[in-house]
Amino acid sequence: ERVVKQEIYAEFLDDTGIVFRGITQIATLSPKEPIPERIYVIGCDLAKVQDFTVLTVYDRTTNEQVFQMRFNQLEWPFQKDKIRALSVKFNRALVMIDSTGLGEPIYEDLVRSGIPCEPIHFTNEIKKQLVEKLATWIELKNCKMLNLPETIQEFNSFTYDYSEKTGRVIYGAPPGFHDDIVFSHALAIWSL
Repeated sequence: ERVVKQEIYAEFLDDTGIVFRGITQIATLSPKEPIPERIYVIGCDLAKVQDFTVLTVYDRTTNEQVFQMRFNQLEWPFQKDKIRALSVKFNRALVMIDSTGLGEPIYEDLVRSGIPCEPIHFTNEIKKQLVEKLATWIELKNCKMLNLPETIQEFNSFTYDYSEKTGRVIYGAPPGFHDDIVFSHALAIWSL
């Protein structure tokens, strides 16, 4: 509908550039403890120094976010321990993990330790698919999120641009901002 309004009817849309519409309407929840017999999924966007590792837990029965953890400047063995403990706490939740670069050995170590994981190797096309599914789910209110100020701020600052070389859409945070929370949610939502 937005594309038709903008491209066919040449209407000016004042929220152009915004990727996630309706975030405040769905970010209304408080954290919840795991419920026995429920199936959960964890979106895991990895980082070590400047960016943040973010672990986002969704209940697969209700499509509701129930937990979020964000940290940085933590050595890899401690990060693996946190991921492992969170998966076990949430009924051996599947971990949808960014396996790009240093994520590959983290993924392999988690699998060797018995944690159910699915690797997602980030490419521009995969990132585009992840973000577009997440944006659609938010706009259609197919999911609910925790009401966390840093999450709402990161989703609201997330934008898109067009590559001058390829003409393709490029999603990401503007300079000085982070996109770790967004991609953690996108990884979890991908499996819902």
